[in-house]
Amino acid sequence: MNLEKFLVIAGVPGVHKLISSRSNGLVIEDRQQGRTRFVPVRQQQVTPLATVAVYTETDEGTIPLVEVFGKMLDQYDDNPPVGLDASSADFRDYFSRVLPEHDRDRVHINDIKKCIKWFNFMREKGIFEEAKREAEKEAADEPADPKEA
Repeated sequence: MNLEKFLVIAGVPGVHKLISSRSNGLVIEDRQQGRTRFVPVRQQQVTPLATVAVYTETDEGTIPLVEVFGKMLDQYDDNPPVGLDASSADFRDYFSRVLPEHDRDRVHINDIKKCIKWFNFMREKGIFEEAKREAEKEAADEPADPKEA
């Protein structure tokens, strides 16, 4: 799954797809409103989901958010995400089942809540399936033998 083209923007709810970039901002597909729009980068903080990671107590120190989402998808039937109005203990318990090695000191409840919120939005809007299709298409377009390129 490739989330490089998917962004979160401070102050704008949901997850957005990058359509193109300009010198003064980005053209995004707003999945919440179902339209494209321009976002000036000087006024908005834009974060690609591919750059987000979760602190862990492993040797690496972090795990990419895409891998956390993969674990959440794999466990969805047996371990669905808690509701956004759940207690802090419920959030921590759910996230401990998804990612037992997460750093409980540096991963705050608001981080877990944001992760679940993005996950639910992306699942409802079919973004995970779209990202998988794009990754498969890119893999099929690449030559098998590097000498062919």
